[in-house]
Amino acid sequence: MPRLSLTMKTGTVIQWFKKEGETVEKGESIVEVLSEKVTYEIEAPESGVLRKIIVEEGMEIPVDTMLALIAKPDEDLNAIEIEIKPSLTEPSKETIAVDTQPSKPSSAKKRIPASPAAKKIAKEHNVDLGCVAGTGPEGRILERDVEQHLEERVKTPRIREEIPLTGIRKATAERVATSFRTAPHSFVIMEVDMTEATKIRDEANISYTAILVYSTAKALREFPVANSTLVDGKIRIYEDINVGVAVSTEKGLIVPVIWNADEKSLPKISSELKELVEKAREGNLSKEQLTGGTFTLTNLGMYNVDMFLPIINPPEAAILAAGRIVAKPVAAGGETRIKPTMTLTLGYDHRIIDGAPAAQFLKKAKESIEQLNCSN
Repeated sequence: MPRLSLTMKTGTVIQWFKKEGETVEKGESIVEVLSEKVTYEIEAPESGVLRKIIVEEGMEIPVDTMLALIAKPDEDLNAIEIEIKPSLTEPSKETIAVDTQPSKPSSAKKRIPASPAAKKIAKEHNVDLGCVAGTGPEGRILERDVEQHLEERVKTPRIREEIPLTGIRKATAERVATSFRTAPHSFVIMEVDMTEATKIRDEANISYTAILVYSTAKALREFPVANSTLVDGKIRIYEDINVGVAVSTEKGLIVPVIWNADEKSLPKISSELKELVEKAREGNLSKEQLTGGTFTLTNLGMYNVDMFLPIINPPEAAILAAGRIVAKPVAAGGETRIKPTMTLTLGYDHRIIDGAPAAQFLKKAKESIEQLNCSN
């Protein structure tokens, strides 16, 4: 399992393109793996025969763990010993024996002690006695045990379907859980006058998300602490401002990245964002388009969400969440007018950013949005 990014610790095998015994050519894609929401195809390092698949589909393993063995058709592999380290389990030793027949499961069925009455009720209600706790002598299952099991089963909600937590969804679950567990989240919230942004949206057909990326990148240039990560006990502030945008797809949440967003015009960001969103939903993003992010933006305004508290995309220092645009009365210059407003929420890692700098950054992003004009 190769290390495909600086932060990669484990990878999951998604799909093998070849079966054991098939010929492979050097440079040919043989397996697809997933790490940190990104899928990669790994090429065969040499030509030969795929003699042994060590890591099956769906298994998550640490980097540098052997995935498979490619060898000559007649090469002896019996002496090769490898170490398999499944994630979150103790390492185990396996000696490779390519021609060994798989062991057959034992046909012997463990006898479960139960009374005749208990067996009768279990059969009538299709109850697996192996799932019933016995209260009789030496754990013998009695009639009352089956009845108690049936009562508990009735109270259990019916399951519509079970969806395995795999692929991008599993990677997302692990990342957000790690973020919420390790980073002390804090939030600052502001309302933004979207009058100028709405004009640009209508006149230039530029999305609000593109406008937010453009304005946020300008604010990050002035407040670089928000453009940072915490790595090995050090705050790493980046020169490049690479804004990731959360995109919902059928497979799960993807965060494509607009590199050097502060150096690009609003029309350029708009066109690049459209391309990234389309590729994300088609599953055609490149490695560069999915890595290198230094700040993340998430927008749920299109779903009529007023505001929400986002989870930081680790190991980044902050994330900006945008809600929907709502017409509200705004007092300014002694007058009250109805204006389009949006609520912005900055979620930040309090280990890296204090409250005052977080508020200053969000204020700058707000001003950047409110002072937009068509020349941007």
